[in-house]
Amino acid sequence: MSKINEMNLLLIKRDLLIENQKAELEALKLQFDETRKVLRPINIIKKTLSIKEVKSNLINIALGLATNYIIDKFPSISIENKFPKLVKRILKLIN
Repeated sequence: MSKINEMNLLLIKRDLLIENQKAELEALKLQFDETRKVLRPINIIKKTLSIKEVKSNLINIALGLATNYIIDKFPSISIENKFPKLVKRILKLIN
């Protein structure tokens, strides 16, 4: 009789282990889906561009490039005049 009880106990433990494994597998699948959603390239780009520091850095870079472009494209600033030459150098150093 004790052998039958031990066998039933083992079967119950096995069934509980299988149910536990199924629950853990389902939780793992849900976690995988969440991780996959977070790591999509579009979501990474959205989160990166939503940071205020990044936005301000991008704006500063764009302004610097635009300033350098404008300064280089306008030849009206004469090299003989010291003040515009100084302003041009300072603006290039700032950006």
